[in-house]
Amino acid sequence: MSTEFEGEPQIAVLALEGRKLSSLIRFSHTSQPGAFEWANNDRLVVSLAIRSGLSESPLFTGELYAINRDGTRGKHIFGRRAVEPRYASGMMLAPDGDDHILVQVYPWSRNSSDRLTEVVRVNINTGKTRRVVRSDLRGANFLLDRDLEPRFAIGADDMANQIISVKQVGELGWSNFESPFDSDSTPVGFADNPDHVYVLGATGQDNGVNGLYRYDLKTNEYERLFHKGDADVQSAAIDGDGELIGVSTVKAYPEFHLINEEHELAGLIGSLQATFPKDTVTITSTTKNNDYIVLVVSSPNKTPEYYLYTRDTNRIEFLFDAFPWVDDAMLAPTTAFELQARDGMTLYGYLTLPKGQSKNLPTVVIPHGGPHARDYWRYDPMVQHLATAGYAVLQVNFRGSTGYGRPFMEAGYGEWGRNIQHDIIDATRWAIKDGVADPDRIAIYGASFGGYSAVQAPILEPDLYSAAIAYVGVYDLDLLYTTGDIETTRWGAAYLDKTLPKTEDERKAQSPVHRVKELKTPLFIVHGEDDPRAAYDHALALKDALDEIDYPYEWLVKDGEGHGFYNVENRAELNKKVLDFLAKHLSAPES
Repeated sequence: MSTEFEGEPQIAVLALEGRKLSSLIRFSHTSQPGAFEWANNDRLVVSLAIRSGLSESPLFTGELYAINRDGTRGKHIFGRRAVEPRYASGMMLAPDGDDHILVQVYPWSRNSSDRLTEVVRVNINTGKTRRVVRSDLRGANFLLDRDLEPRFAIGADDMANQIISVKQVGELGWSNFESPFDSDSTPVGFADNPDHVYVLGATGQDNGVNGLYRYDLKTNEYERLFHKGDADVQSAAIDGDGELIGVSTVKAYPEFHLINEEHELAGLIGSLQATFPKDTVTITSTTKNNDYIVLVVSSPNKTPEYYLYTRDTNRIEFLFDAFPWVDDAMLAPTTAFELQARDGMTLYGYLTLPKGQSKNLPTVVIPHGGPHARDYWRYDPMVQHLATAGYAVLQVNFRGSTGYGRPFMEAGYGEWGRNIQHDIIDATRWAIKDGVADPDRIAIYGASFGGYSAVQAPILEPDLYSAAIAYVGVYDLDLLYTTGDIETTRWGAAYLDKTLPKTEDERKAQSPVHRVKELKTPLFIVHGEDDPRAAYDHALALKDALDEIDYPYEWLVKDGEGHGFYNVENRAELNKKVLDFLAKHLSAPES
């Protein structure tokens, strides 16, 4: 696990015997572990990150560094400082024997023909490399079959449409993956037959909601293995032998659907479901033959806890808590809810209430970012920070959110400032009607797209919200075409064309900077000057528009911070100022 010791980043290695600390592998802030994986029983492969210049958050360098578990024989094995320097980003795909790993390579070349993703075989002791295959796509991700052969390359074209290339067994070249599934289908693993692939996707009978299918690459025949009906299959559990265990879905609460009841892990899964019935349980890593399995358990009022399953003893043992300084007994309870939007569309969300309270509460509505993302049933520090301070917290998966099928997501296209905001407003009114929210004490607080919503929703409903906190938000939709990292990607403009309002007039009508005269809500603007996604220009544009009409607001901007504050002191200051702002405008919650 990654940790800090004496102010420096470290990797802590735990011994299986006794579950004691085996070693601390020390790094520095100028070259620290961003992620790591085991290459064999003794050697780790670390994806390096650096903190450079004035940036508060570390940045991945694309370099891979191998080191023994006792901290010896450290070596740069991929990247600009390796024995065979590469100006590219590398990501470990899988171990390949005891001395090699397969690495997915993203070249940095400005020449588009040189940016085709490839897989190389890297010696973890010497750093020597050999190309295995090159895809015909830029920026693609590879899927390996059970023999570690790259068989799928999954990427996007310049119009932000997904493209999948497939390589048949024994063939050298790639061809388009022609299938009966919708364009956003994803191959996720291979069965015991090398021509049978598991695909998350939807066919004509699925109404755009992804299920799990087994597809024959030779015959083009397919078999539906599972379909939820109104929620996408999120992932499939497939063992190293290509046997399907089950699938996960999340409509409101997480569900694991066991498909193969004869599988050796079926009993473990049943035990986990009985032991942690209201929690999200995720397997993070396994040894070969599943002798040991590490899993993480979390829920809205349980910080992530790691456990070890030992097959020989059939026991689950606690390893550590990811947030040991948080007392879970003090966390507020969360429940899921369902409501009908004004046009009849069904929406799902989460309501977190202060302990022992349920009616007429000061309430904070938190729209998620994206907008084409979603809220999940899991621990959220921001939500608990507010709920344990006495506020009810409302989260809704508005139209445009992922997880409920392609039509639900596409219903948000072009509707960032209209129907999506109507869903957020309808959820707020649902909380009032249900008696939870005090109609005179409601705030809206969001980050990224949520920050946009924190300004746009009060523009549409000026008397509904008593306070608004806009954190790293976008406020001028046209600015997305000229600032931030979306416009720098080759498919960025196409993605914006697909998801934003179509015309300049529509984008202007849905941009808060052009409608500040309709605001009546006290506003707190928070931003990082080095935000790569929602560029600082958005905050400045909103500030200028407010200053022009002498509209009062509070302002917190930090140099060196990006898309969300990373520095601990800055986060602590933000949390305090948020509570102060809410107490000022919603009145302090009664204890």
